[in-house]
Amino acid sequence: MAAEVESMFYVRKAPWHGLGTKVEDAPTSEEALKLAGLNWDVWQEKIYTGDGIVVNDYYANIRSSDHKVLGVVSGRYQIVQNRDAFAFTDELLGKGVQYETAGSLKEGRKSGFWQSSPNSTAL
Repeated sequence: MAAEVESMFYVRKAPWHGLGTKVEDAPTSEEALKLAGLNWDVWQEKIYTGDGIVVNDYYANIRSSDHKVLGVVSGRYQIVQNRDAFAFTDELLGKGVQYETAGSLKEGRKSGFWQSSPNSTAL
């Protein structure tokens, strides 16, 4: 399917592709992480050639939930954990943040969320 949804939730109205878990009320960030299947971390491992030689300055990003390699990145790449992205949004938008949808795409290689706040601010 073109949506490439791995896991997700949505509030009330189903998205065009009809995939994901429907919830009636917008969850907190902690609940959203679980509902969206985003309650995992990423760590980096060195990459080796078939001869056991380290490939300098390149790393495999690995998902903690199933040890799946999500991609290969340079040493400049900075990991942002899903929980940290949600926590940043909670802090930025303040009390009353409502997560409308969240999930992962492309076998976990991309993750994101959509939220609203009673304190709407144009950024």
